[in-house]
Amino acid sequence: MMKMKKFLTVFILMALCGSALADEKSNQDVKIGFLSYLGTTEAAFQDDFDNFRKTITEEYLKTHGDIRPFITSLSARRRRIHFYNSLMTMLMGLRSGKVDEVILPEFTGRYILQMNSNYEIKFVSRMLVSRLSFAFTEDRTHLKEEFDEVIAAMKDDGTLTSLEDEYVTSVLAGKSPKSVKPKVFKGAETITVAVTGDIPPIDMFAGDGNPAGYSTAVLAEIGERLGKNIRFLSIDSGARSQSLSSERADVVFWYRTTETPIDNNDETASAYEKLFRDKPEHVILSLPYFEWDHDYVIKAKETTGLFDMFRR
Repeated sequence: MMKMKKFLTVFILMALCGSALADEKSNQDVKIGFLSYLGTTEAAFQDDFDNFRKTITEEYLKTHGDIRPFITSLSARRRRIHFYNSLMTMLMGLRSGKVDEVILPEFTGRYILQMNSNYEIKFVSRMLVSRLSFAFTEDRTHLKEEFDEVIAAMKDDGTLTSLEDEYVTSVLAGKSPKSVKPKVFKGAETITVAVTGDIPPIDMFAGDGNPAGYSTAVLAEIGERLGKNIRFLSIDSGARSQSLSSERADVVFWYRTTETPIDNNDETASAYEKLFRDKPEHVILSLPYFEWDHDYVIKAKETTGLFDMFRR
């Protein structure tokens, strides 16, 4: 009986300490991971994020109920920003506790959850309409115009939709991704495209180590229609801007442009749009070839054991 009382006393003390630790944790900054943005630095992004939080008002939350859980979460606790140069290192940071959550496009979030049971959704946010384009330096205007013409034609004739079904929808339904090998044109111009593999199944590598995914397939089709060779260059996400400026690549394989689906005169919407405007100077964009309007906020899955409070 005495042993049982001692056990209960120790357990209660541990629970109280755990509650205190949990309360302390709830008051701490939330560490959040992002794939590195091109047009800003981690410090500048942090400042813009803090500014966005300051613009959030109860009135804003009342008029934007569909995003209230996500925005309320942002306003309740400050987010401390961490940039990562690759998806793999970001997920390692999440799993090790260096960050508490990460934000990824919906399709990448779904792919990660499908492939790895260690993670789960914390929020699904709908704040921005995001579009994928190809990026060029300003002196490659002619190449951009060629891409624009082909992208417009592929949209009109249904090719983009067909490729999306084959390389996005089917993969998210469980089909194994396959590598893409562009057609070779002897003696033709070669366009070098930077590949990160960081937003599957859009930009990724197949099991054989070769570039795969929707964007790769789009580029292969563009190369074929232009009669030009496409050569892929593997880089980290954080090196995209440098690969353009150094002329290692003619095209950045992934580029994300964003706009708010709500009134741009709204102070909060404007602050949020500025925050996610990922475009460095002297860079021009092709027509968009893919878009989405949901992002996944993902966290590491926690166990449901009695002493979980001491695992954090």
